Amino acid sequence: MPYLSARALKGLKQYQYKAGGYTKLDDLHQPFWNWAVELLPLWLAPNLITLTGLFGLVAAYLVTAWYLPEFEGDAPRWVYFLNGFASLAYMHLDCLDGKQARRTKTSSPLGQLFDHGCDAVSVHLIIAALASSLDLGVSLVAVGGAMAILVPWILAHWEEYHTGNMLYGNGYWGLTEANYALVFVHFATAAFGPHIWTAHLSSLLPVKLPVDIQINQLLLLAVGFFAALQSIGQIWRVLTAQQPSMPLHERGHKQMGFSHALSHLVQIVLILVMGVIIMLEPATSPGQARAIVAMYGLVYALEATKLIMDHMAKEPFEITWWPVVLMVLYILNNRVTLVSPPLLAWIITAITMAGYVQYVTTVCGEICAYLGINCLTIRKASN
Repeated sequence: MPYLSARALKGLKQYQYKAGGYTKLDDLHQPFWNWAVELLPLWLAPNLITLTGLFGLVAAYLVTAWYLPEFEGDAPRWVYFLNGFASLAYMHLDCLDGKQARRTKTSSPLGQLFDHGCDAVSVHLIIAALASSLDLGVSLVAVGGAMAILVPWILAHWEEYHTGNMLYGNGYWGLTEANYALVFVHFATAAFGPHIWTAHLSSLLPVKLPVDIQINQLLLLAVGFFAALQSIGQIWRVLTAQQPSMPLHERGHKQMGFSHALSHLVQIVLILVMGVIIMLEPATSPGQARAIVAMYGLVYALEATKLIMDHMAKEPFEITWWPVVLMVLYILNNRVTLVSPPLLAWIITAITMAGYVQYVTTVCGEICAYLGINCLTIRKASN
């Protein structure tokens, strides 16, 4: 069954990319990225660059899951170095794919969708790695920290759907700075061990504090504070935006206006709330926590990718409901146990992964067929 109608494919073909706001650090990196892309062979497809970076994150995730199935404990130091290098490689490769596309004259809407789609998957992988390096385990603090990343990320795409603009940062702090901060955490853990993050702040200060707190908790509180400010700004800009100001060719068949923006926001909030609930569900067997978090990470990636797809195709947006039903079934089963919760967690995770892969591969196939391009290779120009 095709996911994209003829109208959606036509809207996608007419999509025009708008660059987000760059920071001072991005500008400093441009000469390096321009030099690095010239080292790549001209036969290398841009999407393959992005996918290579994502596979690096997946490999680091699997290794970390082997040593730290519950997101806590002390793994061999090289595991934390691996996560740092994987994050660093993904960041730079993610910045090279677009340059390679322009260099090989293969820029297309599929490249933009592929890039953001990989980012949607990487969010879960990055959060899982960060939780392991900070020795967070699965707790209310850890879930709150995850939401501090997940909420503004998907709201940025919701804002882009309704305003046509995606704001990555404020000119001084953006994705590049956040990625370097993430890499610093991994390398610091590799150098000194995860115990540096569970140390209490009072042990580092000569004065007594009225409220004692761990270093990792303090970091997540700071991240949460700035994430809340960013999210509030995103919601305010969308709900107060003058929708008719968006050009007709950018609106297409989107559902615009205050009521639709609010409806979409409610659906997104539902997905986020479900994430909080399901990630706080008790894990009674080794690896179950990983399965639960992976389950939600895949659901999040699927819903975010669909939002991105509908924005680019200029189509009405609605979340995919079957993953929500599966999460509800898992939560209900934990109250009235009919199936072993650990077994059900892995079953639902497998179903969600299969559904996500099927959606992504089908959509990519439909776009490739319509545009006459390949996804992971570059077609030879016809005479």
